Amino acid sequence: MFFSKNRHNAVGPPVEHSPRTPSFIADNPGRLLVVSWNVHVGHGNVPALLKELSQWEAALGHSQPDFVLLLQETFRRSEHVPDPGHTRVPRRIRPPASGMDIVELARSLDWWMYYVPSMRNGRLVGEHAEDRGNAILSSLPMSFMEQVELPIGIQRRVALVATLGGSHRPLLRVSVAHLDTRAPLRKGSVFGGPSLRNKQAQTIVSALEKLSGDGLPLIFGGDLNTHMGEREASVETVAKIIHRRHHGPGATHRSGLVLDYMFARLPDDWEVGKCVRMDSTFGSDHHPLVLPVADTGN
Repeated sequence: MFFSKNRHNAVGPPVEHSPRTPSFIADNPGRLLVVSWNVHVGHGNVPALLKELSQWEAALGHSQPDFVLLLQETFRRSEHVPDPGHTRVPRRIRPPASGMDIVELARSLDWWMYYVPSMRNGRLVGEHAEDRGNAILSSLPMSFMEQVELPIGIQRRVALVATLGGSHRPLLRVSVAHLDTRAPLRKGSVFGGPSLRNKQAQTIVSALEKLSGDGLPLIFGGDLNTHMGEREASVETVAKIIHRRHHGPGATHRSGLVLDYMFARLPDDWEVGKCVRMDSTFGSDHHPLVLPVADTGN
């Protein structure tokens, strides 16, 4: 477990985790399943989702898959999260009593993980202190991890980028983001939200374009919080450089809205399955989106 410095004193440091015993590499590895999911601060049951996806692959006659989870609204509970003092912080979204924080989850799966908090999760202190943000959790080796600060709206937001693969998988770049729900009151609140989210999307796109010179395949997933509809400018901004993978009909949030998206820019000779919205929310308020990928080596 590695903690790096964080200049934002209301949240704890980013965390990187590497497995103690890297998983066995099969002679014929299955597909790569890339999941984008807002887990609603520990309410999403990740092990249950992984079990269902593994059973799904077995029923299709595929070998055990590799997984990449692009997770939003994960949380970390730790004494490393500092006392906020008099700093104003977001209200706490209470995790379920049985919910594992992102560090516990990474340890239990013994996978690679990169977590960067965006904001505090309430005002608890000491060993009960919490923050929340995005995480990349993967059964594949992870390297070249970066964080991208987004334009501030109501709350601080940080997008993540990482490179995955090696040995039995070619290198792949992935990114995850969770955009703001609305703009500040002085900028139009709800009706200013699409403009703010588009600025945040432009920041992510700019960061990814700077990295694109190496030609690595790219998958981006996130909760774009498109409360004004799927045709918000933020979706179009990302789709200009990365092809949107439509999940078909059906809301991605229990409110009936489509808030969650996946985008991919992959080699022509890779086999890319249809993006699927899982029927269950597995305890979260969002449905997971799953993109199956088979590279040319499989």
